[in-house]
Amino acid sequence: MRVLCSCVPGYGHFHPMVPLARALQGGGHDVAFATAGRFCGRVTAAGFRAFPAGLNPGQLVERALQSFTGEEPWRFGAHMFAGIAAPAKLPGLLDVVDAWHPDLLVHEVTDFAGPPAAAHGGIPSVAHSLGPMFPLEFHRLAAELLPQERGALYLDICPPRLQSADITELTASAAPLRPVTFDAVAGETLPRWVEELPPQPTVYVTLGTLDNDAPGVIEAAVEGLRDEPLNLVVTVGPNRDPEELGSQPPNVHVERYVPQSLLLPHCDAVVAHGGSGTMLAALGHALPMLLLPQGANQFWNAGRCADLGVAMRLLPREVDAVAVRNGVRALLSRPELRQRAAEVAVEIAGMPAPEDVVPRLESLGKA
Repeated sequence: MRVLCSCVPGYGHFHPMVPLARALQGGGHDVAFATAGRFCGRVTAAGFRAFPAGLNPGQLVERALQSFTGEEPWRFGAHMFAGIAAPAKLPGLLDVVDAWHPDLLVHEVTDFAGPPAAAHGGIPSVAHSLGPMFPLEFHRLAAELLPQERGALYLDICPPRLQSADITELTASAAPLRPVTFDAVAGETLPRWVEELPPQPTVYVTLGTLDNDAPGVIEAAVEGLRDEPLNLVVTVGPNRDPEELGSQPPNVHVERYVPQSLLLPHCDAVVAHGGSGTMLAALGHALPMLLLPQGANQFWNAGRCADLGVAMRLLPREVDAVAVRNGVRALLSRPELRQRAAEVAVEIAGMPAPEDVVPRLESLGKA
């Protein structure tokens, strides 16, 4: 069976799909990805064939910003993904479907070019979630911008207690799929100093690969935590220079990118933006979080995690060095936060593994 995976060009959109794609490969199926040309190198480094289709990340954001008027993050997201990205990608994706003849198309939920491309090819489409569903208003506006039929299946990687009750409004065919952290391609390993960290709490600070340039946020976290009795690991993202943070004491380690799947087993707490990938990875390791949401669905994620008692939250206007310091002190001193995170980790571990979902996709592809 040939399976075409389609995703928006971004780590947080591609990485969640990799475990299932590898499980399909392990089952003897031919798997390829369609994404923007500039992102194809990451796809091939992960071991998949890549077909270029759609706008590169910089082009996508620039066009969306130029044509958007409004304030709500969910409205901007729908405009960018359904109003800009999908129409630009669809012609190239149709060409891939016509040339490669896949039996099944799996698209992540913000790649709205997937369902019409599958319909064009007369093949089933399957939606692959990225975590908790975006607000229902996001999906309703996206459907107005680019009408499309629901796919045959919705693969939900969000643990049930974290998922929105609105999921039933989005799909009647949701099936659980365990979120398995993937974020390291060939050649990406842990820095040697990780194994030599002193025996004190280790805190990981990240704003992901898209929101890492939020003015002053990482700087406030470093200022608030650098003098605490802990190991501080900070990633500034591939588009920033660690030198921007200046000279730091020996307990502070600043990198552009560290595979968090390899780093999190060494950590005691996480300070992050509330992106679904980092959030689910931290919960999978039973780590409490201090969440500093910046945009998109991060505010919903952060609020839901705070309600569940697995995280503390600071809104943008609340972020400063003192608030971050106090938040991390609470994470490390309140065992109930780690206990509740551990309960979510158990729920995640009980979800069906990617290998267990492959037979259901095989039945769709052969239908």
